[in-house]
Amino acid sequence: MKKKLFFFSTIILTLVGCTSEDFVGDKELQWQNENGKAISLNLVAAPQTRAPQTGATAAATLNNNFVVYGWKSFTSGTPATQVVFNNYQANYVTGSSNTTTSNSAGWEYVGYTNVPNGVTTKVGVTAFSALTGSGGANASGVEQSIKYWDFSADQYDFFAYSLGTGTGESPSTTYATATQMTSSGYSLSGTGAELMACYISNQKTIAPSGSSEREVELEFRNFASKVKIAFYETIPGYSVKDVKFYPSSSGAAGAIPYLYASSSSLPTGGTYAVTFDGNGKAQLTAPTSSTTAANLAFGTTLTPTAVNEYHEAATTQYIGRSSNAATPSTEVTVLPNPNGTDLYLKVDYTLLSRDGTGETIKVTGATATIPAGYAKWQPNYSYTYLFKISDETNGSTGKSILGLSPITLDAVVNVDPAGSQETITTIAETSITTYQYGSNCAGTNNEYLANASHPIYVIVGNGTTTLTPGTNVNLYTATVTLGSGATANITEASVENAIAHSEGAKDANGNPLAVTLVGTAVSDKLVDISSIPADDAPDGNAITIKGAKFAPVAGTTYVIEYKVSDTEKYYKVIKVASGS
Repeated sequence: MKKKLFFFSTIILTLVGCTSEDFVGDKELQWQNENGKAISLNLVAAPQTRAPQTGATAAATLNNNFVVYGWKSFTSGTPATQVVFNNYQANYVTGSSNTTTSNSAGWEYVGYTNVPNGVTTKVGVTAFSALTGSGGANASGVEQSIKYWDFSADQYDFFAYSLGTGTGESPSTTYATATQMTSSGYSLSGTGAELMACYISNQKTIAPSGSSEREVELEFRNFASKVKIAFYETIPGYSVKDVKFYPSSSGAAGAIPYLYASSSSLPTGGTYAVTFDGNGKAQLTAPTSSTTAANLAFGTTLTPTAVNEYHEAATTQYIGRSSNAATPSTEVTVLPNPNGTDLYLKVDYTLLSRDGTGETIKVTGATATIPAGYAKWQPNYSYTYLFKISDETNGSTGKSILGLSPITLDAVVNVDPAGSQETITTIAETSITTYQYGSNCAGTNNEYLANASHPIYVIVGNGTTTLTPGTNVNLYTATVTLGSGATANITEASVENAIAHSEGAKDANGNPLAVTLVGTAVSDKLVDISSIPADDAPDGNAITIKGAKFAPVAGTTYVIEYKVSDTEKYYKVIKVASGS
């Protein structure tokens, strides 16, 4: 009889990257297709490089070790389930592929001492790899034996973790700790740096087949998330320079970029429970016994990148002037935040007229809110929040007078198409956020896609405001022409001016603009919502949030009007690409 063995095979580490020139492009993990062969470990990590890692390189990222739990299930008979891999450790040994019947690609589990009670001390995987069977976490372990496929079982399930390379230099390296794994999951605990070094897999389900040997392929992803912010401006006749950031609502503005929360609620360490949904996807609970921070600092000063134009001084730098030329911050690594937290941006900046007069306007205290529903950071996702400074703001230019009637900050969150999220949040006294699954503004000045299967969602404030189409929210399509009949850009200010004044708005050169708003048609275009369904959410988990939605039409410019009262209204202009 031919023996069917368990193999731990090739590790493929796919580290997907976001470079400075396309940080709003590919953003998150790319999963390897399940081909039913060899137990390969697909480590999908937070953005670092586009080239996949395999073999010894991939193994090194896991510190040549992971711990696996697995069981088999029966639809009939007793017991219904049986444990197969009880917290077994697998170790990578260079050059050992196919040297034993249980090792096809350098990963071996037979003969080692396992850790059925979990990693309870911060000895990390170094002790596992030593395989002495004494000391550290291995002291009371059990020698691991070879495992054979049971073809009477209906299915096998597996999941695993690795503590990675830990933090700090040897011999002072420390690691996160893990509890004993059961079929329900496990917990990881540690400091921020220790947890960020970890990798977790989804749950892998296999229906055993007697026709061929099957290796178990496990997909890993880095535990950490990545966050970046970037800025561009679209203010007619002006450039933006000297952007300063507030670390809190009342702190002093400085050069280092910040996002902040209303309280100390951003995780910096603690204990995360790892469980699995019905599709086997790893889920995290909000950490307990956690340490927290009230803001997120982006490390270094924002470096403007815009090319000098018009009458601008060559020695002065300005932020980008389009979404695909936005000026980025550094990318920072953060811990997952599965519950999300309302995040705030508060900035000062200076407007410089492009007409050669040298006129400047200083704007202070402009703010925007990123709703918690769009800030649920997940392991191995990369988020870019893109802020647009347009011609509508709630900042002050002096004398306690709020507003320019200009200036919005648009917050854009991007992850890759498998979990794509782009949100645009206006900086105004009342923020309006728009979002569409899969949209990506990289390389184009259009903000959304003409995708009939994925609507555009509209959220006001932090997502707790009920929107009633035709009452407190309206949707318009808009066109704008110069007096000569040439087309021009539509801005929040020109729309507001056109609605308030029959003589219409003017462009940066003083030419009259005729902005035409085409009927609201809210009954069949704008629909209120109380949640965003899983198939429209970036990570496949529904978002509970109040708002409205509509199906975009290719090549259309839309105006969203939010009414606080008949005399207090806010506007948001969004553009849809001409293609699908």
